[in-house]
Amino acid sequence: MPKLNIDFVRKQFPSFQHPETSQWIFLENAGGTYVPQSVIDRLNKFMIESKVQPYGQYLMSQKATAAIEQSTVKMAELINADHDEVVIGHCTTMNFIMLAKALRSWFQPGDEVIVTNQEHEANSTPWRRLAECGVKLIEWKMNPESSELDLNELEKLLSHKTKLVCINHSSNIVGSVNDVKSIAAMVHAKDAFLLVDGVSYAPHHAVDVKALDVDFYGLSLYKVFGPHLGLLFVKKDHHHLLSNESLEFQPQQYEKMTTPGAPNYPRIALNPGGVNHEEGACLAGITDYVDSFYFHHFEETANDQFARVKKVFELIEAHESNLSKLFLDFVLTHPKIKLIGKTDSDTTQRQPTFSFSISSTLSNRELVGELAKRKIALQSGCFYAWRCVKALGIDTEAGVIRVSLAHYNTDDEVKYLCACLAEVLRE
Repeated sequence: MPKLNIDFVRKQFPSFQHPETSQWIFLENAGGTYVPQSVIDRLNKFMIESKVQPYGQYLMSQKATAAIEQSTVKMAELINADHDEVVIGHCTTMNFIMLAKALRSWFQPGDEVIVTNQEHEANSTPWRRLAECGVKLIEWKMNPESSELDLNELEKLLSHKTKLVCINHSSNIVGSVNDVKSIAAMVHAKDAFLLVDGVSYAPHHAVDVKALDVDFYGLSLYKVFGPHLGLLFVKKDHHHLLSNESLEFQPQQYEKMTTPGAPNYPRIALNPGGVNHEEGACLAGITDYVDSFYFHHFEETANDQFARVKKVFELIEAHESNLSKLFLDFVLTHPKIKLIGKTDSDTTQRQPTFSFSISSTLSNRELVGELAKRKIALQSGCFYAWRCVKALGIDTEAGVIRVSLAHYNTDDEVKYLCACLAEVLRE
């Protein structure tokens, strides 16, 4: 396997050439990544050539339709889903809220939903609100010492009343990769459904919804090098369970125009008002980037989009594992830093997202401010995962300090971060 060409990668992202942003080391990627030129180009093209109402019969409208539909198809291929199994919504939070609303009529009083306390609140609040219609919410608690989810505990919680289990593929605080495939087998053995929040996982790995055998899967495209949109997978077998949360006439109207990738029932029912046109149209720029990455690094030709996605993310995993090792080697030997989660640098076991607390006269916020003075961009807080932070015995207002790496980060950037942390914590 070739080595990731970091110079090539960084040249694809205009932020690294910009006179201001290029001066910063950006380490808040779990909150949202930079975007490549290919995404920007598609956005500009749409705004100039086809910023009109799509699904009409005149040229500019037809071009708008084609751009939005191409992106929808490409986002399905990005996660190995069928073209009519994905919804592009405002964000993952909104997608899960709409999904929960659309599934309400499927639940009966006394049904049980299992949610972990390791979650970002987007994968917690919508399901907890089902208590309003008589659903019993059961919390799968992580081990507060290891911060891990124990599958034996899930086995104890599952019952014939379980209808839905909601988990993260990896926590945006803890970082560990949860065994989704094994969990799916356990859940399906009880005739229940599995929903997975893949927001923290998807920027670092190829997501194969078919191989994982999940029923629902969500991720944030603005954390996978795109605009601020969310991608939701809904397995085709479950489309009939969704109530229409959009305008009454829309499913019937758009059904007449359905072609591969065109508006279909889930895309309307779960996304009132439809996709943001210009941002939806530029999503194909993500797979444009994947393809340019692939053809730069590999000589063999892969005609299948998802095959290229998998090969690209193999390189990303290897590169990010090396970055993780550099950071962990420093953190695990520093007496004033306490890491949360696994100490494994293999990104198939934990993400290159590191939350930690410090023993210092500085507050978390003050330490982040000191790093900002040194042109290092990261943040502190609970990052919408306050139940997780609280379960770990950490004050939710202060939260944690979080370093989150992406494949465009370099060895030198991580080394500089470590040197600056050492300097600030000496003061």
